[in-house]
Amino acid sequence: MVSTMMTAGREIRQALNRAADAVLVLSADGSVVRTGAELLERAECLAGALVDLGLEHGVVGLSYRNSAAALEAFIATELIGATRLPVEPSAAPAEARAIYEAGGARVVVTDDDHNDVPATDPRIPRSSPLSDATLVHTVDRPLEGPRRRADTWVEASTPLVVYPRAVRGGELFGIPTSYANWRSIIRINRALYESGGYGPTLGQDECYLTVVQLMHATGMVGSFPFLHLGLPQVMLPRFNAAAAIEAIRRHQVTTAFVVPGMLTRIADHLERAGAADSAERSLPSLRRVLYGGAPVEPDALRRLIGVFGPALCQLYGRYEAGWPLTVLSGLDHDGVLRGDTEIVGSCGRPIDQVEIELHPVPGTASSCEIRTRNAMVSPSFADPDGWCSLGDTAVRTPRGYLHLTGRLDGMINTGSFHVYPDEVRDALLALSGVSDALVVGVPDPVWGEAVTAYVVTDEPVTADALRGQLKRRLATYKVPTAVHVVDDLVEATNRRSR
Repeated sequence: MVSTMMTAGREIRQALNRAADAVLVLSADGSVVRTGAELLERAECLAGALVDLGLEHGVVGLSYRNSAAALEAFIATELIGATRLPVEPSAAPAEARAIYEAGGARVVVTDDDHNDVPATDPRIPRSSPLSDATLVHTVDRPLEGPRRRADTWVEASTPLVVYPRAVRGGELFGIPTSYANWRSIIRINRALYESGGYGPTLGQDECYLTVVQLMHATGMVGSFPFLHLGLPQVMLPRFNAAAAIEAIRRHQVTTAFVVPGMLTRIADHLERAGAADSAERSLPSLRRVLYGGAPVEPDALRRLIGVFGPALCQLYGRYEAGWPLTVLSGLDHDGVLRGDTEIVGSCGRPIDQVEIELHPVPGTASSCEIRTRNAMVSPSFADPDGWCSLGDTAVRTPRGYLHLTGRLDGMINTGSFHVYPDEVRDALLALSGVSDALVVGVPDPVWGEAVTAYVVTDEPVTADALRGQLKRRLATYKVPTAVHVVDDLVEATNRRSR
């Protein structure tokens, strides 16, 4: 096998140097501002501290809310050829620790100290609920070592990031994105912005809102592409509709990526405010409202079009295959309003940079699984010919629009989060009093699907008590919205079929 080496972080270092004097990152309240030069210097100093700990080419756990410090930590790991293992900040500490241990993270870098006693030397890892080796790097307390300006070479197939999905039997199931994959994802998204694939071509006054947690698709399609383009972004630590609207208006945000549930909440807030003042019903600075990760029912989408207009642009993608794979453009959204049957319910058409085919599913008469071949596909998920099977079934219209029809593995898609039923079932079976369980996704008008559990118990226990225990074991989005205590799972199956 021919070795393909590349310089780790070369593109982001070049981009930040090009935008050295430009403001690239702002906190929503404006109290934190970073130019390209400042962001790079802090990332290189953090990289130096990690290299001093022997973490060059190692696995580094990350636990962050959106902030300039989060960007610095993500960039620092790239500069030293490391693999970053980010965990959703809403994860229960026990779940996060299990992921870090199974994924081989030698340290965890976080913005949450978890300790009341200050460290005598912040460069020495300390024990925390997340890991026995935790380092704190925040906006106010940067972790600094000798500035790392030297290049680090890395095999192109080395994972830059592993997106964790579940830990079962001590083994981590995660989706790796290689250094070469990441470079392709950034280049493709830059091209979509520059060519008008996401809406209007870029102007001189662009500003992005990072509101979905950085570890998710927003990093691929917005946060990092904007850094590479030398354009500013506002960091919102967590989603809140009122805070998002305020940030958009204050900073004249032009672009954002959100999940459909967030869109709905923003629309609700705007409509309530606009009942008394029509000026409060719109966000005129927005040119591109990218959304994806979960389906949107046609009636709900028509309502959102009425609020956001031609700025809406739907994306469909997968971590193992790339973001995006298909795009439903602003013009396509006009087709939704017209009732165009090829467009209504579609996730769009493939972008030019990918190949898409529908492959018949063995043992079925009509189901076809989406497969793709492109430079963003994770090597771990590609067959010998480079094709990646996505697990989603679909049909394609004569004009090339894809309509998703199902999922082959039972994965639950709730507000763009992917939940595997077996992981939640294992957590339920570990609770006292639970003898059997079934976990499924049920249709939800806001989040696409809601995680729902049916449990059989051998001692008195309430649904609320079970949910409370699960919150100490699982990320919030994995905890079932509803838990039904039933006599047997046959009853649960019958209830679902009615």
